[in-house]
Amino acid sequence: MSRLSDVSREELKPEDQQYYDEIAGSRGSVRGPYGVLLHSPQLAARVAHTGTFVRFAFDVPEALKELVIITTAREITSQYEFAAHARLARAAGVTEETISAVAKGTAPQGLSGDEEILVRYTKELVANHKIRDATFNAVQDRFGVENTVNFTGLIGHYLLVGQILLAFDVELAEGMTAEIPV
Repeated sequence: MSRLSDVSREELKPEDQQYYDEIAGSRGSVRGPYGVLLHSPQLAARVAHTGTFVRFAFDVPEALKELVIITTAREITSQYEFAAHARLARAAGVTEETISAVAKGTAPQGLSGDEEILVRYTKELVANHKIRDATFNAVQDRFGVENTVNFTGLIGHYLLVGQILLAFDVELAEGMTAEIPV
């Protein structure tokens, strides 16, 4: 059972209901991390704002973003985040073999060059809290300075979201299945 219940729109002060509406509008509903984050409406709005940028306005292929997100989720063992984004990764064209390898923490086989350097970049940052120069340079050479910053922001955002999910023990939503072996 989650440590905190989700906040409904009606539970919020009238002046805070706009935050609920903005989150629901950009995501279709309020669930998962945002259900608990709305206990602090302004924090929820700011996290959602960053999430809207890294998910929807950061202009790189969806498959690459989702691969980075599931790699981040795997590295911190966030079942909810992994399950939610594995579905989106599949829809974006990430192969089942790649998703399964990421879930198991093994090196995915057959990745494109872009996929391989982004998985490596993500794992180094999350696991080691540092990125080797060769890895950093490979990402920057391929994607440029702005997108290197954006990918790093994507990782940071999903570290934040994943930690919220873990701290509040947010349960998998109906229809979600844990995919990271424990």
